[in-house]
Amino acid sequence: MLFIIIFLNIFLRISSHEVLKYIIDEKLPANTLISDLSKELNIKSNGFFQIYELSPLNKNLFTIHNQTGHLTIRSILNREQMCLKRQCSCSSCEIILQLLIKIQDKIIYKIIEIKIKDLNDHSPLFDKQSMIHVIHIKENVPLGYRIILPSANDPDEGMNSVQAYRLDGPNSEDFDVDFSTFDIPYLIVRSSLDSQRLSSYSLLLTTSDHGEPPRATSIQLNITVLNINDSIPIFVQSIYSIDIREDTVIGTTILKIEAINDNNEKIFYELLTESPFIIDRLTGRIQLSKTLDYEREKSYRLIVKAYENLIPTYASIFIRIIDINDNPVSMQIKVEGDITIKQKQNDKTVLFLQEDTPLGTTIAHVILNDLDSSANGNPYLQLRTTEPPLPLIYKLIYQNSFHNTKLYSLILNQNLNRESKSIYNNIQLISHDSGTPTLHTKLHLILDIIDVNDCIPTIQKNSTVYDINENNPVGYIIDKLIAYDCDLGENAEIEYHLLNETDLLTLNTKTGEISLKQSIDFDLLNRQQEKYLTTINLEFYIKVQDHGKPSLSSQTKIILRIHDLNDHSPEFAKNQSYDWTYSQSSLQSGSVLGRVHAYDNDSGLQGLINYSIRSFHPCLTLDITSLGYVYIPYESSILTCSLLSYTFEITASDYDPINSRSTTQLLIVNIQSKSSNNNKILPKLLTLSTQRTKLDINTQGNAAFILDITTFNNHTYQPVVYLNNTNLLSCWNVTSTGEVSLISNPFASSYILSLNIIDQYAKENSSIKLQIDICNSSILYSCQSYYFSDNRTILIYAVCLALVITSICIIIFSLIICLCCGRNKHKNETLSSTHQNTFLQCNDDYHSEKVQNKIFYFFNLKFNSFLFFVNTEISNDRRKSSSNSTIREDDHDSACIINGHSSSSNSSSSGIMTKNDAWYNQKEPTIQMYPSASTYYYDLKLAELLRKNQNPPCIHLNELPTIPQSSSTDYGFSSLELSTSSSTSTIPNHHIEIGIDQSPETQFNMTSFISSRECVV
Repeated sequence: MLFIIIFLNIFLRISSHEVLKYIIDEKLPANTLISDLSKELNIKSNGFFQIYELSPLNKNLFTIHNQTGHLTIRSILNREQMCLKRQCSCSSCEIILQLLIKIQDKIIYKIIEIKIKDLNDHSPLFDKQSMIHVIHIKENVPLGYRIILPSANDPDEGMNSVQAYRLDGPNSEDFDVDFSTFDIPYLIVRSSLDSQRLSSYSLLLTTSDHGEPPRATSIQLNITVLNINDSIPIFVQSIYSIDIREDTVIGTTILKIEAINDNNEKIFYELLTESPFIIDRLTGRIQLSKTLDYEREKSYRLIVKAYENLIPTYASIFIRIIDINDNPVSMQIKVEGDITIKQKQNDKTVLFLQEDTPLGTTIAHVILNDLDSSANGNPYLQLRTTEPPLPLIYKLIYQNSFHNTKLYSLILNQNLNRESKSIYNNIQLISHDSGTPTLHTKLHLILDIIDVNDCIPTIQKNSTVYDINENNPVGYIIDKLIAYDCDLGENAEIEYHLLNETDLLTLNTKTGEISLKQSIDFDLLNRQQEKYLTTINLEFYIKVQDHGKPSLSSQTKIILRIHDLNDHSPEFAKNQSYDWTYSQSSLQSGSVLGRVHAYDNDSGLQGLINYSIRSFHPCLTLDITSLGYVYIPYESSILTCSLLSYTFEITASDYDPINSRSTTQLLIVNIQSKSSNNNKILPKLLTLSTQRTKLDINTQGNAAFILDITTFNNHTYQPVVYLNNTNLLSCWNVTSTGEVSLISNPFASSYILSLNIIDQYAKENSSIKLQIDICNSSILYSCQSYYFSDNRTILIYAVCLALVITSICIIIFSLIICLCCGRNKHKNETLSSTHQNTFLQCNDDYHSEKVQNKIFYFFNLKFNSFLFFVNTEISNDRRKSSSNSTIREDDHDSACIINGHSSSSNSSSSGIMTKNDAWYNQKEPTIQMYPSASTYYYDLKLAELLRKNQNPPCIHLNELPTIPQSSSTDYGFSSLELSTSSSTSTIPNHHIEIGIDQSPETQFNMTSFISSRECVV
């Protein structure tokens, strides 16, 4: 509301009505320039000028050039004629015009007052009807006696009208002329009259104006002086003045005049002036014979003649008309700009107004005129309605009290919207005057709002997304669009246009019907082959526009959601072989034989494939993952039959829960004979529960194992796996299907791979970590390890380990008990037997120590390096006792045999790898472990034997171990070579071969509990 007030104040200040006043002479020639308004108003830009007369009687008096603003006279103006036609006041002729100037989007209003200056173009004239040529006067009248004279009229105004009377002639000084009362000339007696001296006067009565030049008119006036005894009628009053209302009824006696004489003769009366009055010639009663109109004549001057015996006398009657409020205010409405007006038969005025008319626009001007006097005039305007809101306000912009004229402007103060309100009825313009009683004039105004193209057509639709199944029929009607435009006529006529260039869709421009021109193939649309897509949205833009000027339009987007149907069956790849051949030794539990691939052109679940496999023979059982990897289950038995060929049926099915489609393919697995050299190493299938495994470095460049990522979240539709360790990409390759391979030489013995598994269809993901230890199958038992595929296997191994530890403990405890019992039994035997038993006991203790050390070694292997086998090799070296024994000759009670080796011999035969030999490049490395020197005490007799025979034969205290017979293979296992002595029988060296874990904590010295020589003599 505040904004409206501010706007109106600014606008009204711009549109203020300044009054421009001009004075021109009457009777100027046509096209005389009054003013150059563009120059006078300093309007430099191109403007459009218009003038409007405030009085309908003043049309076609002036004209203005629309572009230059030159105000000129259209025709010769005669002020006196205009006065008679009531185009202007006779006392002051003024013409009022309204000036309108349009400058771009701004409108300027001005008021022009043009006063017609009177020229002294008329001479005063005496009224012939009321002409008095002879005046009779008695000689005995007193000085100052007044007698009425003939009156003259001049249509000019002001100084150009009648201004003076005078008498000229002999003895004119006896009389004088008075022209000061009611503009009626009187003859005044200045000297005593004597009919005997001078019975008559012949004078010249002259009337004149004061114009430039002055004009005058004269008549002959004869004055007769009667004897005192002569009888002559004499009016009781020489001048009568009366005021009557203009609404006086006809026939009303307004005045009775009276004249008297000396002889009481009958006096007759007569009116010499034409007027709406009559006089009774006998009684002198003056009555109204016609209707009075103040607006036409405001006063009357009557000359009355009274006579008897043909001697007349004269009197003057001045009648003023009293105005009554008998004229309602005349109201004239004048529209502006493009607004049109129409008068209906029921006296209602209709204004046709465009709905986009700016706020604050002056839509019309209302001109009020009242012909009554100022007291009964002074009109004013009132605006009201019986159906609010009222969209208009009014403002007084000009008034002329002399002419009882007022000018109002009607201003729009509310925004119009034809769509919400198309017509404003019952707007009343009421004009009141100031008389008593007040008269008013009503003008019933109707605002008819003309539609402009301001409504943007929009499409009314239930949905912008249309679900369409593929393989639709040609010409399938999708929808019929309905657009709405709140305008009327051409502004509401609508047509439709498809903005996309497409061969798929057609749109009827008139009806808005959308139809398909061809059948849709979802698979052609899904060119990216994104399997998780079940729908494809095709966006089309539709433009709807009307026929208005300017045309309005809007765009809307519709989406055709194309649904994929399960119209394709899975198909197996044609370029893949389904006849596979393997050696019998390569078929192990968990081995992946290969991968089959089928594709389905559908999308979503109906385009994703799962596989199943069926065997035609129970001897070989295979399983298949949902990614098509065919593998031997861990829990199945391998090749229980001797067939050389097995046939399997693989079924590829989609996941459509309603109408699943499937395709079968036969797979043939051929088994080669044992003599074949084709020992292909197959990758293993690892479940996601596997946390640690080994990888043979000899499989570098090939898939070592395959992660079964299809078991992610129990079941997945389209899983992929990614390696998160970007720093390991140069060493490891993990395909999206889970194939893990080593692609370069490792720089560590163990790796932890962080893997991210994503189900592209279900949008689920998970992360796992897998530790991979690098081994070398060329090193004996380096890669023999169990794949702890589940917790059950780990539990089995833990139980077995516990049983082994328990058994060893029982054996050690039994040996200790037996040794104790043996000492008590032979306590009283001979010294030699005692020494022998003692030696045996020492030897047993030694073996017992060996057993304990072997147990300790076994534990270390179990928990540190997972090495499970210790192979003891008996060498054929023979060592001379003299070089390895020292006899103390000075001691005859005992002898000490010290078994030992020099540090050099240990060093030379230990077989430790040098630093520069990489561990994964060695072939069957063997570490020979020797015990440190041990001291044994023997019987004295044995010492004597040693003195007598320096080279006695060795007596084996332990049985010679059985030499295992090893066969040669291609998987990193080497033959065991044995050397025997030619001259003597020797206890072979005990060599321990172990698979080495490269971790430093798993390497330990075995020489602390294994003896290299066990021989007594």
